[in-house]
Amino acid sequence: MNGPKTLIQTVITRRTLIKQLVMTALTAAVPLARTCPASAKSTAEEIHLVFVVGTYHYSPQISMPVLAKEMGRFGFKTTVILPPGDPEQNKNGVGIPGLEALEQADVAVFFLRFLTLDDEQFGYVERYVKSGKPVVAFRTSTHAFRYGVDHRRFAWNDAFGRDVQGTDYLCHMKGTTSCRPLDQTQNHPILTGVGDEPFTSAGTLYLTDLASGCLPLVIGSGSGSERLIRDQFRTRHVQKNEEDIVAWTWEKNKYGARVFATSFGHPGDFAVPQIMRIIVNGIHWAADVEIPDASKEVRTFHLSGQGVQKGDTRAKTQKR
Repeated sequence: MNGPKTLIQTVITRRTLIKQLVMTALTAAVPLARTCPASAKSTAEEIHLVFVVGTYHYSPQISMPVLAKEMGRFGFKTTVILPPGDPEQNKNGVGIPGLEALEQADVAVFFLRFLTLDDEQFGYVERYVKSGKPVVAFRTSTHAFRYGVDHRRFAWNDAFGRDVQGTDYLCHMKGTTSCRPLDQTQNHPILTGVGDEPFTSAGTLYLTDLASGCLPLVIGSGSGSERLIRDQFRTRHVQKNEEDIVAWTWEKNKYGARVFATSFGHPGDFAVPQIMRIIVNGIHWAADVEIPDASKEVRTFHLSGQGVQKGDTRAKTQKR
Protein backbone atom coordinates (compact mmCIF):
# COMPACT_ATOMS: atom_id res chain seq x y z
CA MET A 1 0.00 0.00 0.00
CA ASN A 2 2.85 2.42 0.76
CA GLY A 3 4.20 2.21 -2.80
CA PRO A 4 1.04 3.32 -4.65
CA LYS A 5 0.34 6.10 -2.13
CA THR A 6 3.87 7.44 -2.59
CA LEU A 7 3.52 7.36 -6.40
CA ILE A 8 0.19 9.22 -6.37
CA GLN A 9 1.48 11.76 -3.88
CA THR A 10 4.62 12.43 -5.96
CA VAL A 11 2.66 12.93 -9.20
CA ILE A 12 0.15 15.24 -7.53
CA THR A 13 2.98 17.25 -6.00
CA ARG A 14 4.65 17.72 -9.40
CA ARG A 15 1.39 18.79 -11.04
CA THR A 16 0.74 21.18 -8.18
CA LEU A 17 4.17 22.73 -8.66
CA ILE A 18 3.45 23.30 -12.35
CA LYS A 19 0.10 24.92 -11.53
CA GLN A 20 1.76 27.14 -8.94
CA LEU A 21 4.42 28.17 -11.45
CA VAL A 22 1.74 29.08 -13.98
CA MET A 23 -0.28 31.10 -11.47
CA THR A 24 2.81 32.95 -10.23
CA ALA A 25 3.83 33.87 -13.75
CA LEU A 26 0.30 34.86 -14.75
CA THR A 27 0.00 37.13 -11.72
CA ALA A 28 3.14 39.00 -12.77
CA ALA A 29 2.46 38.96 -16.51
CA VAL A 30 0.53 41.39 -18.64
CA PRO A 31 -3.01 40.30 -19.66
CA LEU A 32 -2.94 37.66 -22.36
CA ALA A 33 -4.61 37.94 -25.74
CA ARG A 34 -4.60 35.99 -28.98
CA THR A 35 -2.89 38.93 -30.65
CA CYS A 36 0.46 40.42 -29.81
CA PRO A 37 0.29 43.16 -27.15
CA ALA A 38 -0.14 46.69 -28.43
CA SER A 39 3.27 47.48 -26.91
CA ALA A 40 5.07 45.63 -29.73
CA LYS A 41 7.71 48.11 -30.84
CA SER A 42 9.21 46.63 -33.98
CA THR A 43 8.47 45.21 -37.38
CA ALA A 44 10.21 42.08 -38.62
CA GLU A 45 12.15 44.11 -41.18
CA GLU A 46 13.84 46.02 -38.36
CA ILE A 47 15.03 42.87 -36.55
CA HIS A 48 18.28 40.99 -37.15
CA LEU A 49 18.11 37.37 -35.96
CA VAL A 50 21.47 35.68 -35.41
CA PHE A 51 21.30 31.88 -35.19
CA VAL A 52 24.19 30.23 -33.35
CA VAL A 53 24.73 26.54 -34.13
CA GLY A 54 26.82 25.20 -31.27
CA THR A 55 26.45 21.43 -31.72
CA TYR A 56 25.73 18.83 -34.39
CA HIS A 57 23.61 16.85 -31.91
CA TYR A 58 20.01 16.80 -33.21
CA SER A 59 21.38 18.23 -36.50
CA PRO A 60 20.84 21.97 -35.96
CA GLN A 61 23.39 22.50 -38.75
CA ILE A 62 20.48 21.38 -40.97
CA SER A 63 17.45 22.72 -39.07
CA MET A 64 18.65 26.21 -38.15
CA PRO A 65 19.41 27.37 -41.72
CA VAL A 66 15.97 26.09 -42.73
CA LEU A 67 14.32 27.91 -39.83
CA ALA A 68 16.28 31.07 -40.63
CA LYS A 69 14.98 30.92 -44.20
CA GLU A 70 11.42 30.57 -42.90
CA MET A 71 11.89 33.56 -40.59
CA GLY A 72 13.25 35.49 -43.56
CA ARG A 73 9.96 34.79 -45.32
CA PHE A 74 8.29 36.75 -42.49
CA GLY A 75 10.60 39.69 -43.15
CA PHE A 76 13.41 39.19 -40.63
CA LYS A 77 17.03 39.73 -41.52
CA THR A 78 18.88 36.54 -40.57
CA THR A 79 22.44 35.37 -40.08
CA VAL A 80 23.37 31.76 -39.32
CA ILE A 81 26.70 31.08 -37.60
CA LEU A 82 27.55 27.59 -38.78
CA PRO A 83 30.84 26.09 -37.53
CA PRO A 84 32.97 23.81 -39.71
CA GLY A 85 32.43 20.48 -38.00
CA ASP A 86 31.00 19.69 -34.57
CA PRO A 87 32.15 22.32 -32.04
CA GLU A 88 31.20 20.30 -28.94
CA GLN A 89 34.17 20.21 -26.58
CA ASN A 90 36.15 21.73 -29.46
CA LYS A 91 36.01 18.54 -31.53
CA ASN A 92 36.50 20.60 -34.67
CA GLY A 93 39.54 22.40 -33.23
CA VAL A 94 38.17 25.88 -33.97
CA GLY A 95 35.02 26.21 -31.84
CA ILE A 96 32.50 28.57 -33.46
CA PRO A 97 34.13 31.12 -35.77
CA GLY A 98 31.96 34.12 -36.61
CA LEU A 99 30.46 34.81 -33.20
CA GLU A 100 31.28 38.48 -33.66
CA ALA A 101 27.97 38.60 -35.58
CA LEU A 102 26.28 38.65 -32.16
CA GLU A 103 27.42 42.25 -31.84
CA GLN A 104 24.92 43.18 -34.57
CA ALA A 105 22.13 40.88 -33.33
CA ASP A 106 18.74 42.14 -32.16
CA VAL A 107 17.75 38.61 -31.15
CA ALA A 108 20.05 35.62 -30.63
CA VAL A 109 18.75 32.12 -31.39
CA PHE A 110 20.90 29.52 -29.64
CA PHE A 111 21.14 25.78 -30.27
CA LEU A 112 24.19 24.81 -28.18
CA ARG A 113 25.61 21.80 -26.34
CA PHE A 114 28.76 20.97 -24.34
CA LEU A 115 30.91 23.83 -25.62
CA THR A 116 34.37 24.76 -24.34
CA LEU A 117 34.86 28.03 -26.19
CA ASP A 118 38.08 29.99 -25.80
CA ASP A 119 38.15 33.43 -24.19
CA GLU A 120 37.50 35.39 -27.37
CA GLN A 121 34.58 33.28 -28.59
CA PHE A 122 33.01 32.93 -25.16
CA GLY A 123 33.29 36.69 -24.73
CA TYR A 124 30.89 37.32 -27.63
CA VAL A 125 28.28 34.99 -26.08
CA GLU A 126 28.74 36.40 -22.58
CA ARG A 127 28.48 40.02 -23.70
CA TYR A 128 25.34 39.27 -25.66
CA VAL A 129 23.46 37.47 -22.87
CA LYS A 130 24.51 40.09 -20.31
CA SER A 131 23.31 42.90 -22.60
CA GLY A 132 19.69 42.02 -21.85
CA LYS A 133 18.79 41.57 -25.53
CA PRO A 134 16.20 38.88 -26.36
CA VAL A 135 17.12 35.21 -26.34
CA VAL A 136 15.57 32.20 -28.07
CA ALA A 137 16.98 28.85 -26.97
CA PHE A 138 16.47 25.30 -28.23
CA ARG A 139 16.65 21.95 -26.47
CA THR A 140 20.27 21.18 -25.52
CA SER A 141 21.09 24.83 -24.85
CA THR A 142 20.24 24.12 -21.19
CA HIS A 143 23.61 22.38 -21.12
CA ALA A 144 25.43 24.71 -23.48
CA PHE A 145 28.86 24.45 -21.85
CA ARG A 146 31.05 21.69 -20.42
CA TYR A 147 34.06 23.31 -18.84
CA GLY A 148 36.23 21.33 -16.42
CA VAL A 149 35.66 21.63 -12.70
CA ASP A 150 38.82 23.71 -12.27
CA HIS A 151 38.03 26.04 -15.15
CA ARG A 152 37.08 29.63 -14.28
CA ARG A 153 33.93 29.25 -16.40
CA PHE A 154 32.81 26.00 -14.79
CA ALA A 155 29.76 27.72 -13.27
CA TRP A 156 28.48 28.50 -16.77
CA ASN A 157 27.84 24.80 -17.33
CA ASP A 158 24.61 25.24 -15.37
CA ALA A 159 24.25 29.03 -15.32
CA PHE A 160 23.56 29.40 -19.03
CA GLY A 161 20.50 27.21 -18.57
CA ARG A 162 19.36 28.57 -15.20
CA ASP A 163 20.09 32.28 -15.59
CA VAL A 164 19.58 32.77 -19.33
CA GLN A 165 16.81 30.29 -20.18
CA GLY A 166 15.10 29.58 -16.86
CA THR A 167 16.23 26.00 -16.18
CA ASP A 168 19.37 23.91 -16.21
CA TYR A 169 19.42 20.33 -17.50
CA LEU A 170 18.13 17.58 -15.20
CA CYS A 171 17.56 14.44 -17.27
CA HIS A 172 15.43 13.13 -20.11
CA MET A 173 12.92 10.35 -20.61
CA LYS A 174 12.74 7.85 -23.51
CA GLY A 175 10.85 7.73 -26.79
CA THR A 176 8.58 10.45 -28.12
CA THR A 177 6.76 13.19 -26.19
CA SER A 178 3.00 13.75 -26.25
CA CYS A 179 2.32 17.50 -26.06
CA ARG A 180 -0.61 19.85 -25.50
CA PRO A 181 -1.05 23.57 -24.78
CA LEU A 182 -1.71 24.34 -21.14
CA ASP A 183 -5.30 25.39 -20.45
CA GLN A 184 -4.18 28.22 -18.18
CA THR A 185 -2.11 29.90 -20.90
CA GLN A 186 -4.01 28.90 -24.04
CA ASN A 187 -4.65 32.56 -24.89
CA HIS A 188 -0.98 33.49 -24.96
CA PRO A 189 -0.02 35.02 -28.33
CA ILE A 190 2.65 32.36 -28.95
CA LEU A 191 -0.15 29.77 -29.10
CA THR A 192 -1.98 31.65 -31.87
CA GLY A 193 -3.07 29.14 -34.51
CA VAL A 194 -1.82 26.13 -32.54
CA GLY A 195 -5.25 24.79 -31.58
CA ASP A 196 -6.24 22.59 -28.68
CA GLU A 197 -5.46 19.14 -30.08
CA PRO A 198 -2.53 17.10 -28.70
CA PHE A 199 0.50 16.61 -30.92
CA THR A 200 3.72 14.59 -30.76
CA SER A 201 7.34 15.67 -30.60
CA ALA A 202 9.80 13.12 -31.93
CA GLY A 203 12.22 14.04 -29.16
CA THR A 204 12.43 12.71 -25.63
CA LEU A 205 10.86 14.68 -22.78
CA TYR A 206 13.36 16.90 -20.95
CA LEU A 207 12.63 17.51 -17.28
CA THR A 208 12.83 21.12 -16.10
CA ASP A 209 13.17 23.15 -12.94
CA LEU A 210 11.79 26.47 -14.15
CA ALA A 211 12.70 29.69 -12.42
CA SER A 212 10.05 31.83 -10.78
CA GLY A 213 8.65 34.17 -13.40
CA CYS A 214 8.81 31.68 -16.25
CA LEU A 215 5.44 31.17 -17.94
CA PRO A 216 4.76 27.57 -19.10
CA LEU A 217 2.94 27.32 -22.43
CA VAL A 218 3.09 23.68 -23.52
CA ILE A 219 3.25 20.54 -21.39
CA GLY A 220 4.62 17.20 -22.51
CA SER A 221 4.41 13.66 -21.19
CA GLY A 222 6.91 10.87 -21.60
CA SER A 223 8.02 7.58 -20.11
CA GLY A 224 11.31 6.13 -18.99
CA SER A 225 13.01 4.47 -16.06
CA GLU A 226 12.34 5.33 -12.44
CA ARG A 227 15.41 6.89 -10.82
CA LEU A 228 16.69 9.39 -8.32
CA ILE A 229 18.40 12.55 -9.58
CA ARG A 230 20.81 14.26 -7.19
CA ASP A 231 22.94 17.29 -8.00
CA GLN A 232 24.09 20.50 -6.33
CA PHE A 233 20.68 22.11 -6.82
CA ARG A 234 18.12 19.40 -5.99
CA THR A 235 17.10 15.84 -5.25
CA ARG A 236 14.28 14.60 -7.47
CA HIS A 237 12.53 11.26 -7.76
CA VAL A 238 11.86 10.64 -11.46
CA GLN A 239 8.85 8.42 -12.13
CA LYS A 240 8.38 5.98 -15.00
CA ASN A 241 5.81 8.39 -16.44
CA GLU A 242 6.44 12.13 -16.19
CA GLU A 243 4.86 15.39 -17.31
CA ASP A 244 6.85 18.58 -17.72
CA ILE A 245 6.99 21.88 -19.56
CA VAL A 246 8.39 21.82 -23.09
CA ALA A 247 7.93 25.50 -24.11
CA TRP A 248 7.91 28.61 -21.94
CA THR A 249 8.61 32.33 -21.81
CA TRP A 250 10.49 34.48 -19.34
CA GLU A 251 9.69 38.18 -19.44
CA LYS A 252 12.93 39.10 -17.68
CA ASN A 253 15.75 36.68 -17.06
CA LYS A 254 18.67 37.41 -14.74
CA TYR A 255 19.99 39.98 -17.21
CA GLY A 256 16.61 41.53 -18.03
CA ALA A 257 16.21 39.72 -21.36
CA ARG A 258 12.95 38.59 -22.93
CA VAL A 259 13.23 34.82 -23.44
CA PHE A 260 11.42 32.14 -25.40
CA ALA A 261 12.85 28.71 -24.67
CA THR A 262 11.86 25.19 -25.58
CA SER A 263 13.06 21.60 -25.47
CA PHE A 264 11.79 21.18 -29.03
CA GLY A 265 14.56 20.83 -31.58
CA HIS A 266 14.58 17.19 -32.67
CA PRO A 267 14.80 17.10 -36.50
CA GLY A 268 11.32 15.58 -36.64
CA ASP A 269 9.83 18.53 -34.76
CA PHE A 270 10.18 20.79 -37.79
CA ALA A 271 7.69 18.58 -39.65
CA VAL A 272 4.96 19.10 -36.99
CA PRO A 273 2.65 22.05 -37.82
CA GLN A 274 1.91 22.92 -34.18
CA ILE A 275 5.59 22.89 -33.20
CA MET A 276 6.66 24.99 -36.17
CA ARG A 277 3.96 27.55 -35.39
CA ILE A 278 5.01 27.69 -31.73
CA ILE A 279 8.64 28.23 -32.77
CA VAL A 280 7.83 30.90 -35.36
CA ASN A 281 5.44 32.66 -32.98
CA GLY A 282 7.95 32.36 -30.13
CA ILE A 283 10.65 34.12 -32.15
CA HIS A 284 8.21 36.89 -33.06
CA TRP A 285 7.28 37.25 -29.39
CA ALA A 286 10.89 37.38 -28.21
CA ALA A 287 11.61 40.05 -30.83
CA ASP A 288 8.54 42.03 -29.70
CA VAL A 289 7.09 41.81 -33.20
CA GLU A 290 3.40 41.25 -33.94
CA ILE A 291 2.52 37.55 -33.97
CA PRO A 292 1.37 36.24 -37.38
CA ASP A 293 -2.37 35.77 -37.70
CA ALA A 294 -3.62 32.18 -37.39
CA SER A 295 -4.50 32.28 -41.10
CA LYS A 296 -0.90 33.02 -42.07
CA GLU A 297 0.95 30.01 -43.49
CA VAL A 298 3.78 28.56 -41.43
CA ARG A 299 5.71 26.00 -43.41
CA THR A 300 6.85 22.63 -42.13
CA PHE A 301 9.93 20.71 -43.25
CA HIS A 302 11.05 17.10 -43.26
CA LEU A 303 14.75 17.16 -42.39
CA SER A 304 17.20 14.38 -43.13
CA GLY A 305 20.85 13.89 -43.92
CA GLN A 306 19.89 13.82 -47.60
CA GLY A 307 18.33 17.28 -47.59
CA VAL A 308 15.18 19.21 -46.81
CA GLN A 309 11.69 18.57 -48.10
CA LYS A 310 9.16 21.37 -47.63
CA GLY A 311 5.68 20.62 -46.37
CA ASP A 312 6.27 17.03 -45.29
CA THR A 313 4.51 16.61 -41.94
CA ARG A 314 5.97 13.22 -41.03
CA ALA A 315 7.96 13.15 -37.81
CA LYS A 316 10.53 10.40 -37.52
CA THR A 317 12.11 9.23 -34.28
CA GLN A 318 15.85 9.63 -33.83
CA LYS A 319 17.94 8.20 -31.03
CA ARG A 320 19.00 10.89 -28.54
